[in-house]
Amino acid sequence: MKKLLLLPIIILGSFSSFGQVLDQEDFDALILGNIATDITGAAAGQGDYFVFASNGAAPTTTSNSAVSNVQIVADGNDSQGLQITGVNGDKGSRFMWKDGFVDLWSGRTAGNNIIELEVDINPGDGTSTSRNTFGVSIFNAAGDRVLAGFNVRAATRELFFVVYSTPTGNPVGSYNYSLAAAPGIQLPADVFSRIGISYNKTTGVARIKGPGIPAAGLTVNGSATGTDPAEIDYVSFSGNVVATPNTSSATMVIDNLLVKASSTDTLLNVASIDLSENNFSIYPNPAKNVINFSNNVNAIVDAIELFDINGRIVKSVKLNATQGQFSVSDLATGMYMVKISTTAGTVTKKIVKH
Repeated sequence: MKKLLLLPIIILGSFSSFGQVLDQEDFDALILGNIATDITGAAAGQGDYFVFASNGAAPTTTSNSAVSNVQIVADGNDSQGLQITGVNGDKGSRFMWKDGFVDLWSGRTAGNNIIELEVDINPGDGTSTSRNTFGVSIFNAAGDRVLAGFNVRAATRELFFVVYSTPTGNPVGSYNYSLAAAPGIQLPADVFSRIGISYNKTTGVARIKGPGIPAAGLTVNGSATGTDPAEIDYVSFSGNVVATPNTSSATMVIDNLLVKASSTDTLLNVASIDLSENNFSIYPNPAKNVINFSNNVNAIVDAIELFDINGRIVKSVKLNATQGQFSVSDLATGMYMVKISTTAGTVTKKIVKH
């Protein structure tokens, strides 16, 4: 991807089928440590990922661009994840991407003109003084339009929606939308939250879902109608502003990317197929130490995620079985939602931990 400097990102005021899987990444097959040995975007590293890390054009106070800015780490999500280190000054950025998404999108089923992206992000504890932002963006082929994306600010854990759009009284550009009145929507500290974003090629409408957002999501009428998505990038920016200059770097961890093409909104859909009580079960419920799962439709369970009542991911288990068990002994007493991802689709169950 040709890394162009996006138009200034401006903060504005607030405002059922499963889908066709195009790409997914949990980073578990990669080796702990640096993704790449090159930070110019010229040579691919682990997993065929390219990395671009910049200190920004002179004059700049940023000095920490290095291969260590993008690493695979043990992420506390019962797996490995992607850790991005932001810039320590007033300019610069980080991008990580893979080539080939154009072909994946071109091969989608006819009529599936909505690209949907879901990913887990851990924003840290929000005590950092860094103004760095971290997130994921869907770019066009030229790399100068964010068709849909999100950023999370390290210092506040506030979630922003990024869309190529034309707000009233402003020129067209990639704008950063606050999702609620101050202090905005702040992700829970030190845990993974799942964020969903989508872009409808036919209508140009972009949508975001996640913790603190209404179930139907929030939408922006984008200005890139008819544009094909061409690349998925993990990103980080300085976040510098003249009134409050950025002088330090921060880190965030991202995991469990899922990219789909669909004809209708299926973002964060947890009831996309009929896995009823008659063909899928989890027991005992209530439970104290372990929960068993089984089904009579031979669906392979790929992963199980547990969410607390605030929508925070508190446990994630990788699996490859039609039946088995997982531990809940480490969870606090209370009610949880269990999202079960299988080869036949996804379903959510409610459990009580004693």
